[in-house]
Amino acid sequence: MLPTPLINPTTFPAVRFANISVLLGVLIPLMYIVGGLIFGWMLIWSAYLIITAGGDPEKVQKAQQTATFAVIGIFVIIIAIVLVKLFGFITNIDFPFL
Repeated sequence: MLPTPLINPTTFPAVRFANISVLLGVLIPLMYIVGGLIFGWMLIWSAYLIITAGGDPEKVQKAQQTATFAVIGIFVIIIAIVLVKLFGFITNIDFPFL
């Protein structure tokens, strides 16, 4: 009879994500980082658009709109984090991925 092989997390990396909580613990912080990078890129892009607008009011308005959307997006991310933490506090549920 052949011995049953043991699954070692160092040789089989998928075992590290045995449940959804561990997977979310990796993915959600990555999404925060990506959201922050997109926010920073949008602000830099809107600054570039303002600098290269050459006094054209339409281009300046488009650049200001881009910056506004970036700020709204980062506020949505922050509000979502706060609401989930508040929900966890009220219901006494520990979310390990926050």
